[in-house]
Amino acid sequence: MKYTAKYFKDVMPEAHRKKGSFFVRYFFRPLSYPCASLSAKLKLSANTVSYMSALIALAACFMFIMNSHIAHIIGGILANVWLLMDCIDGNLARGVRKQPFGEFADSMSSYILVGLICTVMGYATYIEGGIIVPRGTPWIIIMGALASSSDSLMRLIYQKYKNVERKMADQGIVEPIQEVWSDDNLGQNWKVRVEFELGICGILPPAILVAAIFKALDLVVIYCFFYYGASFISSVSMYVIRAIRADRSK
Repeated sequence: MKYTAKYFKDVMPEAHRKKGSFFVRYFFRPLSYPCASLSAKLKLSANTVSYMSALIALAACFMFIMNSHIAHIIGGILANVWLLMDCIDGNLARGVRKQPFGEFADSMSSYILVGLICTVMGYATYIEGGIIVPRGTPWIIIMGALASSSDSLMRLIYQKYKNVERKMADQGIVEPIQEVWSDDNLGQNWKVRVEFELGICGILPPAILVAAIFKALDLVVIYCFFYYGASFISSVSMYVIRAIRADRSK
């Protein structure tokens, strides 16, 4: 079989083409088709590309802890390369072969990037300065760390809640609630659209690159602090309310 760029475009379901952020739909995904074709010819599996993207994520974060404006720009470029690779591994999984731990490999790289990028951008701002935050301001590192940890904690709490809910559902105690993140709702629910557009698979990678070029990483860190902070508070509150309601109903 010839794994051409057209082949990968054609095997993508029409509904999936409508998913993703503006940047993914109109730039990264079209670019990912020829890249997926090359990857298939090199016999790279979807998981291999995912694990490579995890290394790219680590490299991007490492660039931001260096005391070099050029290194920060390279970090911004690598963040966008990561997003491109996130599209490539999906193409390979659909068009060539899915692998048992594909979801794990794909998620791991995004967890690494989101878990570290805001903190290291805060440090980059600390050593270089930004638009509104002067060099040597320590609280920008704290804001970055809180932004990174907010997303990681939100994912951990969500996973713990779903594990407990699944266990109770198996015991007939509760009925699992349909998630807005399910495949049936993906791309249609406004909460999902917000995450697509404003998160790490949306505006963030291009914004990081532009901010790195113009020494404005402080603006991205502040944005992430409020965005991920608000997401953490709203999501955790929702699951706590669900748990309380389930307790009271029994």
